[in-house]
Amino acid sequence: MIIAEKREDWLRHLKTWKSSGLSASRYCIENGINKNSFRYWIDKDRKKLSKAKSFIKLNIQKTMPVNESNKISLKYGSYEIFIPTFFDKAGLNRILDVLQERAS
Repeated sequence: MIIAEKREDWLRHLKTWKSSGLSASRYCIENGINKNSFRYWIDKDRKKLSKAKSFIKLNIQKTMPVNESNKISLKYGSYEIFIPTFFDKAGLNRILDVLQERAS
């Protein structure tokens, strides 16, 4: 089997497993797959997803009352940024510019 075909087979298994609702162990048993090999491909897939960098547009439709205890929380991978509702727009733009540069 060619490497590209093998990779496609594993990616197909990962997709099927994710939509199956089964545990990884149960999926391997039911499909006659080596658990260690399957774990390798799960880890490889997770690393690939964590390397994918992108920004998404947020459409906020509901307004919320503004007070100092309100915060906006942005999560990206293992990072979490808390932004108070009273923030400096120019400062936030500079932070977002830096994050976007790092993602490129």
